[in-house]
Amino acid sequence: MKRIIITLTVLIILPVYAYSGQIGVMAPAFDLASMNNTVVTLEQFKGKVVFLNFWAPWCIPCKQEMPELEKLYRKYSKDGFEVVGVCVETNPTAVQQFLKKTPVTFSILIDNKGAVADVYRISSLPSGLIIGRDGIIRHRHRGFGKEVLTLYEKEISTLLKQ
Repeated sequence: MKRIIITLTVLIILPVYAYSGQIGVMAPAFDLASMNNTVVTLEQFKGKVVFLNFWAPWCIPCKQEMPELEKLYRKYSKDGFEVVGVCVETNPTAVQQFLKKTPVTFSILIDNKGAVADVYRISSLPSGLIIGRDGIIRHRHRGFGKEVLTLYEKEISTLLKQ
């Protein structure tokens, strides 16, 4: 009986867990509208190291993190690094106002129904996933504090060298 339960767990639960954006698995594909209403897919960033950042304009740690992600993007973009901000806010005016106060040059996508956040099992903001050039999720982060910047940079630079 115990063996049957373990087998069922492996066959049913692990694939769902693996698909949900966990470390060591292929990042789930998505397509979302950008701020200028063009459709952007994760596939467009294939071959690059991607920091997939889930955020909202009302999130205080997100406000602190966005300028830091912009600095990382400017520093490493020439080496094949992308930051993709996935905003889970449903009010486009709030997003626009936030971006006026905190401008960024990386892609901002709108997940107003939360479908992509659900697939990646995002439970807190900000949340970030670092995806390798091969499309595999290599690192997952929740929350933000200045102390994690060194870790972000180390993880990003290591993946860029691969």
